[in-house]
This record gives sequence, structure tokens and C-alpha cells, in this order.
Amino acid sequence: MIEIEGGLVRLFRVDAEGRRALDRQVSLRSLADALAGRGPEGRAGGRSAPWTGILPPGTRLAVARGSSLVLAIEQAPQVRRVEWRGGTLKDVGGARRQAALATPYVVHCLRFFQDRFEEMRVYYRATPIQGEADPLSCPNLWNVQAAESPLARCRACLRGRPPLEGLGPGEQAQAVIEFFWAAGFNLDVEDNCFDRSRGLDPRVASVEAWEAATAADPLFPLQVPWAPAGLALRQAAEHLLHWGHAGAPVAYAADLADVIYRLPEAR
Repeated sequence: MIEIEGGLVRLFRVDAEGRRALDRQVSLRSLADALAGRGPEGRAGGRSAPWTGILPPGTRLAVARGSSLVLAIEQAPQVRRVEWRGGTLKDVGGARRQAALATPYVVHCLRFFQDRFEEMRVYYRATPIQGEADPLSCPNLWNVQAAESPLARCRACLRGRPPLEGLGPGEQAQAVIEFFWAAGFNLDVEDNCFDRSRGLDPRVASVEAWEAATAADPLFPLQVPWAPAGLALRQAAEHLLHWGHAGAPVAYAADLADVIYRLPEAR
């Protein structure tokens, strides 16, 4: 639910009993600028030359257009020790525990505007990237959206991320990826990729099954038939550029909520 009052826009989460909880609050000016394709403080200009910064380790693709930049960064299969919380951040006293979970190749696609990080999409692959036409799969992670809206699907939730001021895009990318995996997973994203993927393979049907399968074979995720994302690597990068500051239409309420999530919170 979205409410506009004065110069503020508020995004509310509604639970199963119809109770509202404030999820995010942004300024109406920043939302209007984002929908009009303008950057911070209403600026529409920016860099037009190709980006020549230092690429982070694992970068498989860098696409720059105008003031926008997309980096695709791949990480090899590994066992990740993550924190799992069976509730949302607002649930007081929710149980937390560490879980050792194996992942396949993970591709992080990050978009920057005027050298500022804006958002990240997360994808899986069973084999390493060899070229721009390699297809991507959806992950099975809680804090990644599984919405059908093209603006929101596979988008990572990065609430509470650390400040990135003073860092170049490459350094920001590394900081954001580290934060995503270290911050812990919860149920803040209701329509998440974990729930959508539970029926693909018994080994990822629950946290406990995932842990047991990891202990038995850390490379088992390379055998899981992950759901296709419907995009190849280059398409995913172009897709992010298109849905960024290019004035793409907002067709669903989820699209508008996604734009709000990408804006700085107003106090």
C-alpha cells in the first residue's frame, strides 16, 4: 500500500490480518525525479564516455550507457555460512541461527547511476560464464524477489546497507556483495525466490534439507534444475539499463514499490 501526504511517500506492508506497518518513507521529490528519469537532485546529465574504472575480481561484463553502468560479477560455487532468521526484521525475538549452505555459480548484476550504486539482481548458473549469450537462472534465496514484474524479479533486498560515499563503482560493488551475504536472510520479501524454488529439488525444500545436502555434497547445487530467469547475461545487463533511468513505464504497483525501495529514506 502506498500513501502520499504532503512531501512524503510512504510504503506500507499489510499482513494477513490487514494491519499496516510502515516499510519505507521517501520524499515525493525524489520519487518524481526517479520516475522522470532524473538522478539525484534532479540532474539529468552525466558521463557519456565509456567507463574505464578498475573492474572488481570476477567481473564478466561491464556495460556503460550515458550516466548508467552495469557490472556483472560472478562468484564460484562455495559453501556460505549465512545467518537465517525465521521471521522479518520487525519480528521481535525471532530465532536466529547460522547455516552452512552450498551455492552454485552466482552472478551479481549491479547498476550504478552517475557512479552511485542503485540496485543489484542475483542469478544462478550451473557452469561458469563463457560468453554474453549464456542464460541465467533464478536463485533460491529469501531476500531476492520472485515477482513476475520485470522491474522487480531477482532484485536483491539490501535494506540497511552501509554508506558507500567516496568509493568508486568497483569498490561499491564489492562492498554491496559482501553486505548482501553477511547481513543475514529473513522473510522481509514475501514473494521470495526461496519459496518459489522449494519444489525444484528435495535438497532445497527447506533450510534443514539444504544444510544436509551441503554436508553430503558441497557441489550438489550444480545438479539442481534451477528455474530459468528468461535472460542471458547481456540481456540481463541491457534489461537493467532499460529499467533504470531510461523512463521505462511503471505498469504494476510492484514496479512503483520497487522504485521507492531504490530511493534514500526520508526522515
